[in-house]
Amino acid sequence: MAARGDGSGGGPAGDWTGASVRAGGGSGTGMGAGAGAGLLQSIRARIERAKIYPEAARRDGLEGTVDLRFRITPAGWVETVEIAHSSSHAILDESALQTVRRAAPYPVIAGWIRVSLSYRLNQ
Repeated sequence: MAARGDGSGGGPAGDWTGASVRAGGGSGTGMGAGAGAGLLQSIRARIERAKIYPEAARRDGLEGTVDLRFRITPAGWVETVEIAHSSSHAILDESALQTVRRAAPYPVIAGWIRVSLSYRLNQ
């Protein structure tokens, strides 16, 4: 079950439309080539620049990948962000939610955007 990152209501966790972005590796898919791919690259870059590995997680040797989905408002801010698949570490999950919010404003894309954030000690 998806955890709400912002306390607001929304669609079911399985209702995934829109784009997919893998921060920290991989490529965005779901929007096709051209301008959509460029927007996804821009979003990926913003998220990666905003990502912070929590010091407590680093100290405790915690690693994981958090799968999220989020929607962007017409002004480019995060409307809602949800955890689709947890890293199994609350500190990494919360860091991922904060990262998506911190990276805004984004270029506007309608629908849900999927993103995976990986936290690896060797990176």
